[in-house]
Amino acid sequence: MTPMRSLLLAAAACLGLGIAEAAAQVAPQLDTIRQRNVFRCGVYENVPGLSALDARGNRVGFDVDYCRAMAAAILGDANKVEFRTMTLAQGIPALRSGEVDMVALAITYTIQRDTELGLDFVGPTLFSGQAFMVHRRTGAQRLTDLNGATICLVAGGITDSLIADYFRARNMTFRPLAVENTTQMYTLYEEGRCDVVTSEVPFLGMRRSRLRQPDQHLILNEIFAKSHMGPVIRDDDRRFAHVARWVHYALVNAEEMGITQANVSQMLESRDPAIRRFLGLEGDIGRNMGLPNDFTVTVIRSVGNYGEIFERHYGMASEIKLPRGLNALAENGGLQWSPTWR
Repeated sequence: MTPMRSLLLAAAACLGLGIAEAAAQVAPQLDTIRQRNVFRCGVYENVPGLSALDARGNRVGFDVDYCRAMAAAILGDANKVEFRTMTLAQGIPALRSGEVDMVALAITYTIQRDTELGLDFVGPTLFSGQAFMVHRRTGAQRLTDLNGATICLVAGGITDSLIADYFRARNMTFRPLAVENTTQMYTLYEEGRCDVVTSEVPFLGMRRSRLRQPDQHLILNEIFAKSHMGPVIRDDDRRFAHVARWVHYALVNAEEMGITQANVSQMLESRDPAIRRFLGLEGDIGRNMGLPNDFTVTVIRSVGNYGEIFERHYGMASEIKLPRGLNALAENGGLQWSPTWR
């Protein structure tokens, strides 16, 4: 063996030892959560629809249910969640430091966040985009009706350039009214100082529910900039990432199969091989993921399927009253779908 080859082999051995030592220092996330016996989840303090306290002081919301679903899958109990309220700016540092296991802050999935920040996105759990809300008195029904409209915009953001590009490409004009923050923006809008406000659809729905006369305001169906959102975890544990991703798919797959919070116990008696496999009655899918085989049953009993979660917090039965739109199942013209459960 040549001296150079000996040096290379020694270096490789040292590198392998260093990697092994580093890996040994980081406990698998599933083990950490089980030893702690609680799932830590970062959520907004008060954003109705996503995360807020109800009249009884219970934390409720779309993202809250995703946190509970994770606790149900990993710990067998959806109540074993420690919610840590934080802002969007605090969320990613809290995740990277290990303060929380997941942040559910409706963070938009972007290439930079995915490739540069050490993050792994779940979902998208909400397909959305930048949209407009208008006073019904304007008579506007489509984006083309907004030619010449006054639009309130938060100064210093990129929304004005997005709107400018969109309008310019269609030979349309608008009058921007710059404001300091979103609170001022909605105040001026409600006073009639501007005709239009813009944000992601779920946030427009939440803000509309807080206006004095919510039914006097229309969220236009068309969007002009996509914003696909979902919970985020660190990208340093593939097994945990698989669990988070397939908990989301379990919620969607349950809706596709017609399995609900109300009928999941009855579905356990099904003879359909696909349903039996999904509910863990046959095969070892859950066990091979590091979860109980029937984790899907626990999740659905705890929070329902995807459609139930959406309707509870955003749908027409909620205060926000948004149509499913892009978040309908693919078979119904939307974008939500689950890969094959096999």
